Amino acid sequence: MKNPEDYAAGWTKKTINPKTGKSPSGGAARNLRLAKMGGAEALFNSGGIHALSQITPLVQQLQSQLAASQLMNEEMAKRLSKGKANRL
Repeated sequence: MKNPEDYAAGWTKKTINPKTGKSPSGGAARNLRLAKMGGAEALFNSGGIHALSQITPLVQQLQSQLAASQLMNEEMAKRLSKGKANRL
């Protein structure tokens, strides 16, 4: 067997081809299932989209923390420059 992972995942189980009415199994069944999902590229892209949706909240939280940190840095820079100006 070339792809035991495909077999274990159920990709090669018998299915019905809607065009011919035949029930292929093995590689033909896997290819038919992939075609129904939009091809291997579509399956790969759906995984990427899912991963991106999982990390989006984390990225948004980090962006808000960075914005708050930037405001604090700007305020500290202003206070430091005022302190140096008062010394001169």
